[in-house]
Amino acid sequence: MIVAPTLPELLHAAARQAPAAEAFRYRDERLSYDDWERGADRLAAALAAKGIRRGDVVALLLPSTPFYHLAYLATARLGAVTTGINARYRRTEIGHILRRSGAAVLLAVDTWHDADFRAAVESQRDSLPELREVVWIPAAQLRGGTMRVVADLAGETGALPVDARVDPEDAVAIVFTSGTTGIPKGAWYNHRSVLAVAAIDARRYGGAKPPFQKHLAAGLSFAHIGSMARIGLQIGFVGSMLIQDAFDPAAVLEVIEHERLEHLGGFPTQIIMLLDHPDRPRRDLSSLKSVLLGGAPSTPALIRRIQDTLHVTVSVRYASTEVGIATASLPDDPPEILTTTVGKPTAGVELRIVDAGNQPLPTNDVGEVVIRSPATMRGYWRDPEATAATIDADGWVHTGDVGYLDAAGYLHLRGRQSEMFMRGGYNVYPAEIEDLLGKHPKIARAAVVGVPHDVFGEVGWAFIVPRDPTDVPTLGELREFVGAELASFKRPDGVTVLADLPVTAMFKVDKRVLKQLKTDGAGGTT
Repeated sequence: MIVAPTLPELLHAAARQAPAAEAFRYRDERLSYDDWERGADRLAAALAAKGIRRGDVVALLLPSTPFYHLAYLATARLGAVTTGINARYRRTEIGHILRRSGAAVLLAVDTWHDADFRAAVESQRDSLPELREVVWIPAAQLRGGTMRVVADLAGETGALPVDARVDPEDAVAIVFTSGTTGIPKGAWYNHRSVLAVAAIDARRYGGAKPPFQKHLAAGLSFAHIGSMARIGLQIGFVGSMLIQDAFDPAAVLEVIEHERLEHLGGFPTQIIMLLDHPDRPRRDLSSLKSVLLGGAPSTPALIRRIQDTLHVTVSVRYASTEVGIATASLPDDPPEILTTTVGKPTAGVELRIVDAGNQPLPTNDVGEVVIRSPATMRGYWRDPEATAATIDADGWVHTGDVGYLDAAGYLHLRGRQSEMFMRGGYNVYPAEIEDLLGKHPKIARAAVVGVPHDVFGEVGWAFIVPRDPTDVPTLGELREFVGAELASFKRPDGVTVLADLPVTAMFKVDKRVLKQLKTDGAGGTT
């Protein structure tokens, strides 16, 4: 693996070592590592001409195309900071990120699918005093014309080198949380912490190239921590990214077959969509050797289904916007480990479970998961209060996740502290109930939230997607099913049947929407 102290130096080393190696493949476009470096340098010169200097913030309201990563490395080349804005976000979310980040320049696609971003941004310009300039890029140019876009933006600045001092401690990326449990906050990373994510992940492969040397990026926003931080791993191993700007299960299945991909990674929601797609049985997916699940909890039922259907090694990972990388399963972990844990702390990561007083808890005791490593965020951008509430004096990041470590050192998650509800004085963690409901033969997907109740304070409400819409389980069936394994106070007190579960822009179940559905009385209820 190539090692360098900053992202621009890492890209420079990769382009020197393998200039013709494929960096990106998108639609009919192919970009080499030499293209990437030359394009990033030229774009850096253009940004410098617009007044961008070390420490300034450049926001990228862009779809997932190669241009995003050229702009990311161009900004880093100046010692400036990138903040990404998911192209699925809309007016309020876009304005929040631009204000919170203090972006000086915004590179934005004018429209994408059904979104008019020009209208969304321009309608808020009066409330964005730090935003000096917006550079609008026609959507048609991004669909396969990366170097043309760079040339148009660079104009007369040409490909002149940009001399900027970049320090490993300089901020390089602000990654905003998904906002499923509150107002999104910007976790910021410096060059050292982004590259630490790559170094820690690389240790899992013992010096060998990782199985995802050819990596399929299908519909994942590059504003996500998985892309902003993982890019160091791709460059370090001179890997190739196959980009699809939207998640289309049929297209993903076709690429797996055509490219003979050996590895696939994704959110549980995406993997379920692949398994359920009618094209899946007729596609030759025999090249697949491993599937990595991350970004959201995976149910035991899903893991078993992947193993039984695709005949692959399944690995699970626990990470977040704030900690970058935390745990991973081991290659030889048996199914009973994969279906009940999220693996062990990765080498280089310290993890412990603490009580409400921040004191370490013994094995098997449930508490908050806290993590310390060189790969965690440095803090929340421009938010010292939130930073102090999340990172303690000893450098431990308090994740807000609840779980325990078993005697073998595996982490068992029980859910989010913020999702916990109290029914009649008893703590209930929805993830525990969701895992069990996922095993019910009539349920395809399930989510549980706490809702107000006059007598018990809060009770559990289940939202289910049935496998067969004509054979929907009753509330009585679900209560009996859950009550056979868990305490009676964990049985759901109500159920709403949906055609599908709402998800956020990052493919996580949106529990705020579910609570609103319950308030509004939407969906069929039994």
